Amino acid sequence: MADLPDKLYYSIREIAEHTGVEPHVLRYWETEFPTLRPKRARSGARTYRRRDVEEIQLIRRLLHEEGYRIEGARKFLRERRQPQEAPAATRSRDDMFAPQDRAERLKAVRAGLREVLDLLAAMKPPAGA
Repeated sequence: MADLPDKLYYSIREIAEHTGVEPHVLRYWETEFPTLRPKRARSGARTYRRRDVEEIQLIRRLLHEEGYRIEGARKFLRERRQPQEAPAATRSRDDMFAPQDRAERLKAVRAGLREVLDLLAAMKPPAGA
């Protein structure tokens, strides 16, 4: 495996060379492991960060060296992350609320926004002033 240069983002080709995992396998793993979500460049190309590389190396080790199946590796990764709950700022909006809470939260946000609009409308200076 080649040494990984010190930079912010890596192409799928660089990651494949570094980890020894073919690009088509990396794309497949993205569908199977929710923790593996590389960013996309404007061109649509995947851009991996160093933490993505570490995640790929761990997945590779679990599947190829330790004999885990995909479901077992997914469970291992999920359990590994359970104790240290991610801060709210790093979670996606969909993860923040259970499906039944989303509708209620959305109603509350809409009501709050209506209140703000009403306050702003009341603050407008009179015409001709």
